[in-house]
Amino acid sequence: MAEESLKSFTRSKVRTEILLLLKEGNKSTSDLEEEMGIRNTTILHAIKEMIKSKLVTRAEKGYGLTNLGRMQASMLSEIIDFVLVMEKYSDFWVNHDISGIPDELLVKMGRLYKSEIIEADSSELLKTVDYFIAELKKSNRIQGVSPIIVPGYAEVIAHCVRNNAEIELIVTSEILEVIFRDHEYLIKDLMKKSNFKLYEIQEYVTLAFTVTEKILDFGAYRSDGTYDLSCDLICIGESAVKWGRELFDYYRNKSRLVENV
Repeated sequence: MAEESLKSFTRSKVRTEILLLLKEGNKSTSDLEEEMGIRNTTILHAIKEMIKSKLVTRAEKGYGLTNLGRMQASMLSEIIDFVLVMEKYSDFWVNHDISGIPDELLVKMGRLYKSEIIEADSSELLKTVDYFIAELKKSNRIQGVSPIIVPGYAEVIAHCVRNNAEIELIVTSEILEVIFRDHEYLIKDLMKKSNFKLYEIQEYVTLAFTVTEKILDFGAYRSDGTYDLSCDLICIGESAVKWGRELFDYYRNKSRLVENV
């Protein structure tokens, strides 16, 4: 039974398009014909099958989705976005260690469909770092996880804290030692501020990412175990930010709050 349902899920492009269009609201066959660019008879044939499968029902204006139809349409949207993200950035996923993303968020990676890769080149070796620092300066809420520290990072975080940005950072034990050693007075001052929280995670972390109110800046170690400073995935939009905040919560639950130097 499950096998048959899976086969019917995406076997027809016409059915898929109808489901996704009706997800927006009830439509007549004329509406569907105009938006899909195919014959009315083809649409009616598909709708007849979908009514039989309890996915579509007659409505005041043409046709609408049943509860089963809405469930299937929502899942189809997730799958399509997931495939787009997987294919568009296939080199990034293949060449980086993403084992630090939990399974429950791996299946939601379609939320990152509004993304672009920023890569350094011979003329701009720190292009990704410069972009990252510039975005931080404009932000009012910053949540970050990092197994590395980049030039200028401590100073820009201090700048943002003094501008009343809400900041939560999670760093590995090794990076915490570096911060205390190289920025002792700065970190002591920041930890007095109510809008700054610092956490320590005592495990190996393969990702470095920062979520602001507008973007998710996502980087990772390469598959060979070296961190890739030359390439970041920049994701924009509410869905990407929400995904990033859920990933941050995952790591915060594995961390401890640092309360003194």
